[in-house]
Amino acid sequence: MAQSFGFIYALFLAISNFGQTPKQILLLQTVSFFFKSIHYYLLGGLSGFLTSIISMIRNITFAKLKSNKIWTILFILVYIIIGVFTFSTLGSIFPIIATIFYTIIVSKNNPLYLRIGMLITSVLWFFYNIYIISYAGIITQIVIIIFNVIAIIKINKKK
Repeated sequence: MAQSFGFIYALFLAISNFGQTPKQILLLQTVSFFFKSIHYYLLGGLSGFLTSIISMIRNITFAKLKSNKIWTILFILVYIIIGVFTFSTLGSIFPIIATIFYTIIVSKNNPLYLRIGMLITSVLWFFYNIYIISYAGIITQIVIIIFNVIAIIKINKKK
C-alpha cells in the first residue's frame, strides 16, 4: 500500500518538471507532496512525512504570495525544528537538508533554479529512500534526476 502512494507521488513530481512557470511547478509538487507524505507515514519515515507536510504549506504559500525572506526564514526554522525532533541517524536528516536547500531555491522564483534545486534535492531524497526502504522513492528519484538533467539541458539550449 505504501509503495502505491509512492508511485502516485512520483507521477505528479515527474509532471511538475514540465511546468512552464514557477507557480505551475510548485502547485504540481504540492499534489505530489500530499501523496509523498502518506507514503512516508506508512513506511515509518517521520522526518520525510513531516517535511512533506510542511512543504505542501510552503509551496501553497509561495505560489499564492511572492516568496520573501521572512517566509523563507520561517519555513527553514520549521524544518530545523523538525530535524531536531526527528533526528535518529544520519539517514533521518536527509529530508531536512533537502527541504531547507530547496526552500532557499524556491524563494528565487526562477525555473532554472527550481530544476537545479530539484536535481540536488533528488539526490538527497534518493539516499533517504534507500534508508527507509522505499522502492517507489528510489525509482522515483532516479527518474526525477534524469528528467531534471534533460530539463536543465533544454533550458540552457534556449539561452
